[in-house]
Amino acid sequence: MEPVGLTFAAVGAAELCLKYGPRLCEKYRRFRDAETDFAQRLLVFESRWMKVEVQVKFLRTVWNSLPAEFQVHFNSILSIINSKLVQANELLDHAIEKKGHQHQHGFAVLAKGKVRRGAFAFTLRESIDSTIRDVDQWQQNLLDPTWYQLVLVPGMQVQQAAQEACIDDQVSGRTLADLRFLLSRKDQAEGLKTDVFLPHDTVERMASGVEFSKASLGIHRRSNEVVLLDRVQIPPGINRDQSISDVYQLVKFFSLIEPESFGFLQCRGAIKDAQHCDLIFSFPENQDDPTSLRALLVQASSTYPLNARINIAQMLARSVMFLHDCKFVHKSLRPDNIICFASQGECPDKPYMVGLDRFRLIDARSMRLSDDLWYKDIYRHPSRQGIRPEKDYIMQHDIYSLGVCLLEIGLWQSFQKWQDDSDEPLVNGDLLPRKEFTIKDPRKRAFELKKQLIRLAEQRLPGSMGRIYASTVTSCLTCLDPGNSDFGDQEELYDESGILVGVRYVEKVLMQLFLPRQQSATVFEINLLDYLNHVYNPPRKFRRHYHLVQPKLISPTTTAYNSLTQPIPLKNRLL
Repeated sequence: MEPVGLTFAAVGAAELCLKYGPRLCEKYRRFRDAETDFAQRLLVFESRWMKVEVQVKFLRTVWNSLPAEFQVHFNSILSIINSKLVQANELLDHAIEKKGHQHQHGFAVLAKGKVRRGAFAFTLRESIDSTIRDVDQWQQNLLDPTWYQLVLVPGMQVQQAAQEACIDDQVSGRTLADLRFLLSRKDQAEGLKTDVFLPHDTVERMASGVEFSKASLGIHRRSNEVVLLDRVQIPPGINRDQSISDVYQLVKFFSLIEPESFGFLQCRGAIKDAQHCDLIFSFPENQDDPTSLRALLVQASSTYPLNARINIAQMLARSVMFLHDCKFVHKSLRPDNIICFASQGECPDKPYMVGLDRFRLIDARSMRLSDDLWYKDIYRHPSRQGIRPEKDYIMQHDIYSLGVCLLEIGLWQSFQKWQDDSDEPLVNGDLLPRKEFTIKDPRKRAFELKKQLIRLAEQRLPGSMGRIYASTVTSCLTCLDPGNSDFGDQEELYDESGILVGVRYVEKVLMQLFLPRQQSATVFEINLLDYLNHVYNPPRKFRRHYHLVQPKLISPTTTAYNSLTQPIPLKNRLL
């Protein structure tokens, strides 16, 4: 789509969101008294909508300053959210509409528009629950991650709009402004004050820790709360002042965030020592009983809910996105460094990343120092294995590690297993043939291991997690391959801000991981997703699968858009 046409389409999508969202709120308010708990549901929907409304208005303000890739992506997401709002409005209109003696969609309607409370209240409850779920999932899984990428967009227009949002006391705008401010600061070394680095006696360490993880637990002496401690080592030969400055910036970032939105625990400060810093993290609200993802995989309960595994995968993918938005790379992403919490009475399905002992800023010089431990090398790209890796660490190396973690989550088995008398893990021969680890040439061994991981994703995952999930894992594992059509040529993806990698990541990973959660999908969404997957040259083989339109971006102001909001079963889609 030409830039001018894209601008009009995006403005149309934003305006329609701002039209149908408040209209839906107003319609729901009319039925506040339909049943006792409907008012509570209305408050939930209004709170969800307020966040979407703030973000849509912000995007409308800064649209002309956004890169073209951002404009295409935001236009796509806004169009889908708007389709959900339109659909909810139409279903509600049918609920109060009488045509002859026929009742629409199971609603019981009396003369003069008065509603028979029983049947209507039940269907109305289902309607608002469905709308809350749809808007919340699309906003949280797709709009939010790309929204916080705005920290990377240079220019005063975005900064000014974020500051105005702070004045209006808008939480998401205030967080965005704070993150942009931190990224723009160049004097971190001068700001090492007591607001971050705390006295050594701040936390009393507990004897127990988190199984299969280096994270430990302690009691915060001031609040008497249990906290989680994550140690960041300062390797010898590294500039200590620069390392302390990086820790300072990391703590400041993690003190601003909402844990469930970003997939990182909120940081309360750090305890500085000669060779390390201990980061202090609070437990998430109303969540307890921390356990590592490794422990869950080793136990490998066959009754572990599928939706919990999908939740873990989605939240991990969002965590990687946020870390890269803040211009950090993790470098140690594996199940040992993922701590899962559970809400009361539920299984652990809220993962949070720790294990930041090797983190660094994206634009900092890579020291190319590592180890040759096989149980860590599994999660490293072949070019990053061994004591002296051959390539500098970049964002895509984290994406590769994420792919290995997603593979284990999909299989719900650990690549490592333990025996009581063993200090180190053993290879799980059911998944990884031991012969791969006996190859003497380190480079050949690394690439043979990668091939085995890809084979597992292609052969074992579709049956348990579906083709979309399997394809997403494969895309992560091949993100640095020259022939990877999802992430494209590495020279094309390189830009100083990291925007291009981020947008492609949302489209090829986050969006695909979110898709299996949908109980139904609209034809509009399918065409839109296929447009993103084949944005430059849609192959003919995809066109024949859809009856209404070939894959292309559709302006929300056209008649075609309005005709593409009827839900179709997920089983009828091309997966």
